[in-house]
Amino acid sequence: MLVDRAFGASPASGLHSCAETSCIIALVLRRTGTCACLALCLSAVAVVARAQDVRDVVRGHLANELEDQPAKTQPATAPASPPSTDAEPAPPPASEPAAPPSGESAPPPGGVAFTLSTDGPKYTGPSLPQRVFGRQFEIDLKLGAGYRGWQPQQYPTVKVAAGSYYVWTIDVRARIMRWLILRRGYYESNELSGPRTNEAAVATQVGEYVPKAAWVLGVLGFPITEVWEPIIRYESRAFRTSAQPSEPVCVVNDKVAGDLASCPRSTTKLNMISGFETFVLGVRYDKSKDHSPGVTTRTEPVPPMTFGIGLMSYRKPYQVTVGQNTLKEYLFDGRFKGGGLAFATDVGGGVYRLFLDLDMQVGLGQVNLTKNLTLNSLAPEDWLIGYLQGNVTVGYNLPIWRAAPTLMFVPQGTIGGASFYFFKPNQKASDQSDAKSLNWDLLWSVHAQLVLSL
Repeated sequence: MLVDRAFGASPASGLHSCAETSCIIALVLRRTGTCACLALCLSAVAVVARAQDVRDVVRGHLANELEDQPAKTQPATAPASPPSTDAEPAPPPASEPAAPPSGESAPPPGGVAFTLSTDGPKYTGPSLPQRVFGRQFEIDLKLGAGYRGWQPQQYPTVKVAAGSYYVWTIDVRARIMRWLILRRGYYESNELSGPRTNEAAVATQVGEYVPKAAWVLGVLGFPITEVWEPIIRYESRAFRTSAQPSEPVCVVNDKVAGDLASCPRSTTKLNMISGFETFVLGVRYDKSKDHSPGVTTRTEPVPPMTFGIGLMSYRKPYQVTVGQNTLKEYLFDGRFKGGGLAFATDVGGGVYRLFLDLDMQVGLGQVNLTKNLTLNSLAPEDWLIGYLQGNVTVGYNLPIWRAAPTLMFVPQGTIGGASFYFFKPNQKASDQSDAKSLNWDLLWSVHAQLVLSL
């Protein structure tokens, strides 16, 4: 109160300037003595030190966004009006439309029907593709080229850009007798270094004169019965990523995490090689009893399905974001990891037909801001981090040489990505709090391939 009367300020007036602080110390020395003044100064220093710890800053940001969320009010419903006593005349019965001519289907009420079918033009020749080695040793060799990219989440004051590249690809699918299936052996290359990792999702240099790998994907199957097949799937991608701040930011690491005052603010562009990795261990169920990994026509209406457990991880420049609100002053080398349930299926296929491949994961995630600091440890009680990851590929098999070995042209496109979010696992029906998005990334590619079936 002495300070407030001396400067004519209220207790809630905020921080004082340096000159005011000097006058305060002098006044306290005269009124209360040196010991009380020293205690006051030490408490002030402690408050400043606590505010400079990145844990306190991020924890406060999460608490503001996740705790004390106002409950959503349901709109009031107007009382139902009493039924009218005046009977309204019943409408005349609608006349039935005339039956369509023979061989044509009746249109829907709107007059337009949209359907999607994987059936192509009717083909009456020998079964395709024509192979050289027979059913017990099948090989599909694919050579192609394409373009692919990564669209990362953007922030208010930091523009994140991931490189998009023209690439060439090699893809091998093979059945080796009855006990081993190579469902995917995929290699994609550009100027980036190979995505082998020392730590999850961190691509490493493999040499300047070695062809550079940007995407590696392998899927192995081991048929144990006619319908069940254990599966191992591993995928790794690499991208060159940059973050360009429009305002000065602190790039946080373990050295400055405890004392943000020592972290220099800068608008310098941050460059890194970002990686994206997934791993699935599961089992594939195929009711058609056909374990062929190559191009084949399926007649079974139930598509093959894979169930299992999955792991994923990736790395990129990150600013802590909860919903629509971002902690703008700090930039992290974020590492996103997760583990959960995995599912995959493929629909269609065969020659002159569309095909669709789907794989996805859903589970619990972890976000590392630095090596020793996770976003999970700073979240309010009862909030967990979940993730959803997946890819969808659509293509078409067009034969251009029908004799053995059959040669096909296959255009295809893939879109996918990952999203991390906060959620409450034991949310009551009366609790209207929604899941809060932490991060999203979109990955895509388009390819054209020549497929030789041996």
